[in-house]
Amino acid sequence: MKEQNYFPFERNRYFYGKLLSVEDFQREQSYMNHKRRLLNRLLYGSGILCGMQVIEADQESISVEMGVALDGYGREIVLEQPVLKRLSVLDGFQEHCVENENSGTLYLCIEYKEEETEPVHCIGASRNEEGKPLEFNAWKEGCHLFLSSEEPEGNEGFSNQLYEEIHTVFSEAGIRIRQVVPRFLQRNQEAVIRLLVDKSEKKEAFSFQFEVELTGAAAQGGSRMTLEFREEDWEPADSYQVEYHIQAGSREMEGSLRVIPDSFLLKVGEHKQMYPVAGQFRFQVITGSREQALWNAMCQAAPEDILHAGWQSPLYLAKITVIQAGDTYVIEGIENLPYQQFVWNNRLLGSIRQMHMEPGMEGEQMGGKLQSPVQPVHTGTVFHKSYTYGAEEISLGIGGEAGQCFFSKEIIHGLGPGRVFIHVGVEGSLKNKGEILYGARDIFPKEPGQIKVETAVKLNQEQGSFFIGIRCLEALHEERVLLHWMAVRGQEEAYEAQKPVLNIRPNLPRIHIRETLYLEALLGDEPLSMVRWEVRDAAGGSINEAGLYTAPNQSGIYEIRAYSMEDTDLQASVYVIVGEDRTW
Repeated sequence: MKEQNYFPFERNRYFYGKLLSVEDFQREQSYMNHKRRLLNRLLYGSGILCGMQVIEADQESISVEMGVALDGYGREIVLEQPVLKRLSVLDGFQEHCVENENSGTLYLCIEYKEEETEPVHCIGASRNEEGKPLEFNAWKEGCHLFLSSEEPEGNEGFSNQLYEEIHTVFSEAGIRIRQVVPRFLQRNQEAVIRLLVDKSEKKEAFSFQFEVELTGAAAQGGSRMTLEFREEDWEPADSYQVEYHIQAGSREMEGSLRVIPDSFLLKVGEHKQMYPVAGQFRFQVITGSREQALWNAMCQAAPEDILHAGWQSPLYLAKITVIQAGDTYVIEGIENLPYQQFVWNNRLLGSIRQMHMEPGMEGEQMGGKLQSPVQPVHTGTVFHKSYTYGAEEISLGIGGEAGQCFFSKEIIHGLGPGRVFIHVGVEGSLKNKGEILYGARDIFPKEPGQIKVETAVKLNQEQGSFFIGIRCLEALHEERVLLHWMAVRGQEEAYEAQKPVLNIRPNLPRIHIRETLYLEALLGDEPLSMVRWEVRDAAGGSINEAGLYTAPNQSGIYEIRAYSMEDTDLQASVYVIVGEDRTW
């Protein structure tokens, strides 16, 4: 029952003497199912309604907790009890082992599935393998859990599809680059385009650059701009997010961002190579707010685009990182809902709004902005940068009274942990929105319609983030206040904020059973002498004080951990792959 077209809606008309057939009863079920699924699809969308968290049961198994979800056709997926599975028995695992020899990333997906159940004797049915005429008495609704090495292409079917467009512009050599372009740009205003850079293999530091051509917007006054990235300028990570600023044009129009095909240059270590790339992104330059443009686009969209969408994407429950050697593997980490496929239900939204309306509640003070409980993809931070800047919009709802305070959401300034100086300015007035005023507002002559607020900043040194707070000096009728901020750090403090990291060399070694191997703990590039070694597995071999590891008589993957005896916060792990022979 995977119909995309729910129309036309026809229901049974009953009358005395009507002969009811199989087709009539099927029509009765289809009518009810299609109506319910249509409303599910349009009112709620697709995603997780509640539950379905994925947790690590042991090094080889996962547990999917009970929960409810809706797929892209509005069909309900229900797990009435937790499901415990070994990764190796799930569909897709063996294909992943063939394609990835050592390690890699798997995505746990779930999709709707139904199967025939309750076989009964039926004279008119076809005979089964035993020669008995059987038919099935019911459909059992359920789900199919499987593993995939493929990420979803773009953001088709995701909630952010309505306001931004995502496409992969490059995916080779263990590196994937996705471009994110907003669908609506406000006229004469600055907008942000992003690059999402993912590295799936451990390799030398890499860099790349390519050119894009803009229509309806400009970058530094020109229609072309170069997008580039150098990994050596960032803290090591598996994923990076790079932002670039463009300026929207002065008139309403349909604009575009086009990737120049022959401009992509990738450098890995000392090796350079040109690759063909492609990508075309379209956006609208608008006069009003982006929220209103989004609303208009939804209302004006053709019904077939909404009701008969051609995508059928599974729900991505978790991103699972595994380390493997042949048929042996261990789960290294689990990230739940990597693409934030969840549904904000009315009960949750109503509770949050009610909480905001209660006096003294933190939700009201934080400006009433909703945030997803799912953590975003880690974004690397630049080592050498000493300043960053940006803009933040604080919503006032229907306005603010004199003395009333509002707060921004948590802002990551990108300079890492430690002390930074943050300066905040308020943009303009109702008469002149091109001005930005820093410091005391009573120094300059008062202008009609001026936005009179004072600002404050609360810095979280450990998290590398901050909040901006504003207090209305008089009654305001604005719906929002736009703030511009700059964060600055002294160079000596930037070095002080970098924490030492303990590493173990060699990384992910492979040895024969009963073979010995020396392991070395490094603090940066220097050997660490005061180390306590530990084999985490009871049958995983032994290691002495000098770091000499002796493999056990049984093959497998064993974790060895090193602890600094001077600083208890410094510790690191390495996995040793022990095999029967040297043929890998």
